[in-house]
Amino acid sequence: MKDWPANKITGANAGGPRQLPIRTRWAARVAQSCRWAAMLRLPPSLLIASLLAALPGCTGGADTRRGYDSESGDLGAFILRMAPQYGVRILTTNGLPAIPAKWRFKADSNEFSLVLAGDYFPQLHPFLSRAVGPPFGSPTTNSPGELPGITAYYGTNFGVTMSCGSGKDDDGKQYTSFAIVNYGAASAGAGALSATQFWQLFREVVSELEKNPLKEFECHDEAVEHAVDTLTFPKEVETLFGATNVDHFIRPFTGAAVWNSAAYFAGRYTLELRVPIAIDYEHCRVKDVLGSVEVEIREVIKVDFYGRSGAPGATLKGYWRLNENEWRSLVKNGGNWSVVNVPIVSNAPVKGFDAYANSVRDPIRYRKENFDRPVREAWEALRKRGTKTNTTPDPEKQNR
Repeated sequence: MKDWPANKITGANAGGPRQLPIRTRWAARVAQSCRWAAMLRLPPSLLIASLLAALPGCTGGADTRRGYDSESGDLGAFILRMAPQYGVRILTTNGLPAIPAKWRFKADSNEFSLVLAGDYFPQLHPFLSRAVGPPFGSPTTNSPGELPGITAYYGTNFGVTMSCGSGKDDDGKQYTSFAIVNYGAASAGAGALSATQFWQLFREVVSELEKNPLKEFECHDEAVEHAVDTLTFPKEVETLFGATNVDHFIRPFTGAAVWNSAAYFAGRYTLELRVPIAIDYEHCRVKDVLGSVEVEIREVIKVDFYGRSGAPGATLKGYWRLNENEWRSLVKNGGNWSVVNVPIVSNAPVKGFDAYANSVRDPIRYRKENFDRPVREAWEALRKRGTKTNTTPDPEKQNR
């Protein structure tokens, strides 16, 4: 067992919130571009459902200061506290630098956005690359003629896009933005698109209309169900912590697939068991285990609630890592943590831990209800719309 040095994710510095000179028009462009850029990086079939969200009618951008709260302190630590509730899996907190700053943020049910004055991209880019995973390709810069800016997308999260960007307003002042968008939120509340933009996107995805946008999700669920019945590790996690306290998923599902079993216990700990696997995508089955099990245990020592929505964020205190032999020993001894030298506190639950755990678990447990169903309905509606016309619809008519 490797006992990593404690790495407390600290909260904001003491003191009242300060109003930052955020330019409303620039922030509105950032927020909308983050949402649509996130969807454009979805598989084309999933983009269909997101695109359909613009059909019923679009409204202009509201004043983005409305609903935002002010905060100051360690920006990186704040992001890592908030990210898990939107489905983001933190890869590491060790050795990450502090990023002192003042910012404004908005925490909705499936979308988190943050804006601050100044160019923090050079600090946030390497921070996020280590904390949640490398960017999808190189950072992209704005096209000639647009306001200067740069944006990158991070992580290997299943159903979540995380982005960070920096740009200048019309008056030349520099700002930095950060956003997390859950795909379900993107399909349900994407914001305004012009008729021309809509039909440009429509043409990009019209060839996908006959494909099931949920095919990958359904295959994922079948593979997970099969693996829980056939693999040893999922059963071991459920035996130690109880099936209702455990979530199983495969992330990433394509490419170098990794099995994940996540458990929540003792009112203050999270455990994640990971192992690389091979998947039979034709039959949606886990066909082989390709490597050794790794287990990480993290301790939550405090839960705070942020913003008007009361979004929970956790302060962590380091973590412990077990190899496969140590995991086997823990299982063999019925969950006796002393045999692997992990000092579990079993009688001191952290206030708010259940709310924090639920915020992390809900995107997994309720995906079918909150995401799959509206996506399927949107896909069917778009298919019907596409069937009624064999030509590209007139943007002017759509805009009436």
